[in-house]
Amino acid sequence: MKIELLAALDQLFSESPAMRADDLPTEDEIDVASQKLNVPFPQDYREFLKRYGGAMVGPYPVFGLRPVEVMEKERWSVVKITEAIRYELANNLRWVIFSEDHSGNPIGFDATGSVLIFDHDFGGETKIADSFESYIRLQCLKLKH
Repeated sequence: MKIELLAALDQLFSESPAMRADDLPTEDEIDVASQKLNVPFPQDYREFLKRYGGAMVGPYPVFGLRPVEVMEKERWSVVKITEAIRYELANNLRWVIFSEDHSGNPIGFDATGSVLIFDHDFGGETKIADSFESYIRLQCLKLKH
């Protein structure tokens, strides 16, 4: 991830520490989660997990591998949420769900690292960002390129 984006995230979490996980996953835990979901985690998401564990970034949750104080008690695990959404959609979704919009539509990345949203209303997916980093920068923090 670019240094200026990491600086913005670090500033956000230094001002509001409850917005990120208290504990951080190991590289091995990240590998196991990626293998369990059968989708490679892109490098920018892996870096986010290693630095923050999971977090609320702006108005959006970023599910991770550790609980976050301000998230719902049972809605922080990228593995559990991805598995639940896949089950709900009869396993037709082959990406990792790392967030959701305010209507509960799942947001995730596919094996190429592209970020997609699944709209429950029309029953389809749409690409909304080229990468996890781009999603965080543009959608969550509203930063310019």
